[in-house]
Amino acid sequence: MLCGCDAEANGKILMTGSALNKSHWQHKLLAAIPAPLRILLQGASGYDLIKNIDSTLLVHNNKLVHLQSANSADIQTSDNEARPAAIARAARSLLENQPGGDRDSSLILLLPSKEFVATSIHLPGIAKENLTAALQIQSSSVIPSFEEELSLAVNPESADQGDDHIALWMIESRLTHYFSAFEAQGLFLAAIKPRLLQLANLTESKSFIDGDGDSLTLASLEKGVLRQWLMLNKIDLGQEEFQQQWKQSIAAESANKPTEVNSADTYLEHTDKNGKEHYFFFPPQALKASHKDEKGKRLIAAGAAFVVLLFIGAIPFLLQSLEFRSLQSSLQSQREMASEARADQSIVVNFENEWGPLSEFPEQQIRAAMFTLQNILSPEVLNSLEVSEGLIKIQGNSDDPQAILQKLEMDPMFTEVVFSRATNNSRYYIDLRLSTVNFESYMVRYFPDA
Repeated sequence: MLCGCDAEANGKILMTGSALNKSHWQHKLLAAIPAPLRILLQGASGYDLIKNIDSTLLVHNNKLVHLQSANSADIQTSDNEARPAAIARAARSLLENQPGGDRDSSLILLLPSKEFVATSIHLPGIAKENLTAALQIQSSSVIPSFEEELSLAVNPESADQGDDHIALWMIESRLTHYFSAFEAQGLFLAAIKPRLLQLANLTESKSFIDGDGDSLTLASLEKGVLRQWLMLNKIDLGQEEFQQQWKQSIAAESANKPTEVNSADTYLEHTDKNGKEHYFFFPPQALKASHKDEKGKRLIAAGAAFVVLLFIGAIPFLLQSLEFRSLQSSLQSQREMASEARADQSIVVNFENEWGPLSEFPEQQIRAAMFTLQNILSPEVLNSLEVSEGLIKIQGNSDDPQAILQKLEMDPMFTEVVFSRATNNSRYYIDLRLSTVNFESYMVRYFPDA
C-alpha cells in the first residue's frame, strides 16, 4: 500500500493557545538556566546528546554498518528474539572490533522508514520556536484511535517556509525498547533517526528514493525541511494501481531527479557521517541519563550555579521591597482619585449588559433583501416568501429554476442557497440565508442557556 503525505495536504490540527503559551514560557525559562543545572532539572537536551555522538550505525536489510569506519556486521535474529535486541547485539560486536574497542560511546541508530509514520499538518502563522510545542500538544490525537504514546521529530525551520509541515512520529514504547536493548549490551543509544533523512544537503533541494528488501520510500527535502514522504511496501508493487501511483509520484519529481539509495554501500557514499540536528528521536531514558564519570562534576557545577542564581535572583526582590514602600504610600491616594472613574465605568458596563440584547439584536435588512431578490428574480414573480432569523424561504414558478439558484448563490448578500424541496415542473422551493445576519452568535452571547 502506498502511504505518506506532502505539505500540500489539507490536514489541520487545532491547538490550545493557553497550553502553547505555557509550553513556550517553560522552554524560555529553562533556556535561561545554566546547562549543568538544566540537565539536573530536566535531563540532557537533544542538542546535548548530539554533541557527544561519536558513532553512527545504519541498518539496511540484515546488515548493520558503522559509518565512521565503513565496517559492517550481520544482524542475526535467534529464536524468540526481538529485532532491536538482535541489532544491539550486532552493534556490540561491531564496536568491539573497532580500534580501541570503545563500547562506551554515544550512538545514533539510523533505521528504515517502516519504523516511522509521517503526517501532514496545517498550522497557519505558527512561529518556528513554537512549532514543536504545538505538535507535541496534539500528539495524543494525531492518529485517531491509536492509544499508545508517540514521539515527535520535526524541523522547526519548516515554519519559515510556509504553513504546511510534515512531522514524523515513532511509538515511544518502540523507542524505549531499542534503548533498553542497547543498554543491555552496555551501549548508550542517544538517538534514533530515519536513515533517509541523514542524506539531505541543508543548502539545496533534494529528493531520495530509499529501497530495501521490504519497502520503497520517496522523500523530498527543501533546504533540510521535509516536504514529501511516501512509502510503499514492495509486495504492493504487484498491484497495478499502486505501481502506477508510485510511478506518478516519481515522475512528479522530474525537476529534482531523485537519488536512489538501495544498498548499504550507496548509503556510505551519500550519508553525512557527522549527522544533522533535526528529525532525531530521543529515548526518554537517554534524555534523563548522565554519564557516571561526569555526574560529580555536574553536581558541583549545578551547586555553584544555584548559589549564583540565588544571589542574582535576590537582587530584584531587594530593589522591589524599596519600591514597594514608596508605592504603598501613594496607593491609597490613587485609589481615591480613581473611585469616581470606577463608578462611572460600572454604570456603563451595567447599561451594556442590560440593553445589549436589544441594541445588538441582528438587523435583517428586509428592505435591502427584497430589492435584491426583485433584481435577481425579475421578471419572475414569487408565490410566497418567509423570513425568520435570517433564513428566507421562497416559492415560485420559473422555466429555469436552476438559473435562479445560481444567481442567488453569486450574490454576496445570500449564503447557504439550496433547493429545500424537489422542483415540480416549473415550481421551485429555495432556502437561503442572509450573509450579514448571525443569530447563532447573538444567542450564544446573550442567551447561552436558551
